[in-house]
Amino acid sequence: MIPETIVSLKIAKKHMETQEIKDRIVKEALESLTLYLAANSAMLAFPEMMVPISVMLGKFKKATTNQVFRKSIQAFLEHVKRNEQVVAEARAKIKDKSMRDPVKVH
Repeated sequence: MIPETIVSLKIAKKHMETQEIKDRIVKEALESLTLYLAANSAMLAFPEMMVPISVMLGKFKKATTNQVFRKSIQAFLEHVKRNEQVVAEARAKIKDKSMRDPVKVH
């Protein structure tokens, strides 16, 4: 029986070698990222916020040989990219970019 990763701080080596735990770690990491990014998806700084996350996920996608992981991460990155474009378009529509009146920025 593999322990719950939400509670576990340490995973035994015998569990770490199983495909089930690897699948769970990737799935839970993407779920956590999704929740975090969904909470911040309307921020004007969303595209900049995504740069380090995109770089790290891109490196992982390139390094992994598991096609399921690659497809999951690619789909996640494409979805986030669409939201980045929406935010960038909304940001481009702002006429007064000064921060004198922050209410106008939203």
